Amino acid sequence: MGYFAIIGDLDASRELDQRAAVQRQLTAAVDRLNQSDRRATTALRLTAGDEIQGLSTDPVYTLDVLLALSEAATPGWFSWGLGYGGLATDIVDDIAMMDGPCFHQARTALAAAKHRDTWLEARGIDDEVAVPLTALMNLAGAIRADWTERQSTYVAAARGRRQSDVAAELDVAPSTVSRALRAARFDRVIEAEDAARLMLQNLAHD
Repeated sequence: MGYFAIIGDLDASRELDQRAAVQRQLTAAVDRLNQSDRRATTALRLTAGDEIQGLSTDPVYTLDVLLALSEAATPGWFSWGLGYGGLATDIVDDIAMMDGPCFHQARTALAAAKHRDTWLEARGIDDEVAVPLTALMNLAGAIRADWTERQSTYVAAARGRRQSDVAAELDVAPSTVSRALRAARFDRVIEAEDAARLMLQNLAHD
């Protein structure tokens, strides 16, 4: 059986002025995903070195992990590696005790992302999917890299919600939310994410 492994590393985490706050945000986000998402083969794990590892037979799960934790890490920035392959060990509760080609591919992809200064790289997946997937996500990542903390906050709050509800929650005018999302190119980023999700859904059905 093939598995999709996702490994993320928080870049220069020791240099973050808000490292403690980011660590709390990430821990809370990992806990939420572990409690609410049943697609994981085993629980996500966040290490003391600010690295995250996830595993699933569902490739869309890995994308959702990437998006949720990238937003939780603001103002920090993750580099991500996505790998596909088999497992060489049994499935256990502690993902750090597992090994196999899927993890090796993800680790190679993460190294490539760091070398190329990109958001995501994929290995072990057919080029027909890997090439457009990484290109699309890295274009979206280039847009995200220019977001202010304020824009990131509005984007995270606006996912799947009406702008009026976001404005009420953040105690700002709806026009303020609208301007922030427009400046962040929120609609274009969501389109890119939806297209990437569709690519991964098709990959799962191959």
